[in-house]
Amino acid sequence: MRIPRPISRRARLLLAVLAVLATAPLRASAQNPPAAQVTPVAPSASTVKPAPGACIDTEVNGYRALSYDCLNQKMAPDAAPKPPPTLGSEAITQKPPNQMGLPTPATIGNRIGNTFGTSAYPQRPAP
Repeated sequence: MRIPRPISRRARLLLAVLAVLATAPLRASAQNPPAAQVTPVAPSASTVKPAPGACIDTEVNGYRALSYDCLNQKMAPDAAPKPPPTLGSEAITQKPPNQMGLPTPATIGNRIGNTFGTSAYPQRPAP
């Protein structure tokens, strides 16, 4: 039986954003004002810029446009710290001997036959 893990903060934020996006067309169609009442709003020159960590949502004709780039950056996982690079010689010592061209007991046993450990001469079939 699997034990469910608790939902993380990022997952909750993602679910909330998806819920808002899923219900946005329903709310927009229910609150669609007549075309005569829509008045364009010009941006003022003295607008305050948001903090670098804030996401900007805009609204045009009653439709909200979310800043997906900002939300993607906030939802991205933290960069994992990388271990320091290892030396090339250390990587060589961790290779198996057959990749370095060294003999192993199994290969020597195959080559010498049943005289392995008892004679320096390999076993050969009778001519």
